[in-house]
Amino acid sequence: MACKSLFYGLFNFRNELRKLYAYAYTEKQAKIVMARRLAKQQEVLPVIVLGWLKEHPNSFRIVTETEWRETEDV
Repeated sequence: MACKSLFYGLFNFRNELRKLYAYAYTEKQAKIVMARRLAKQQEVLPVIVLGWLKEHPNSFRIVTETEWRETEDV
């Protein structure tokens, strides 16, 4: 079973900087989770936030903060 990693997102809006953390299996999944959280905070639909992310790819960054891996016990 795969483990979720901790992702860190930094979003640069015109007048504010937002930092979010999310556990997800992939960076793409983390982007969706963070977009939903931002949409809820801003009281807009997630599709609006995802559209903004697509139009402004240089205004945000999502990186792996901590990667978890399963190990086999001997």
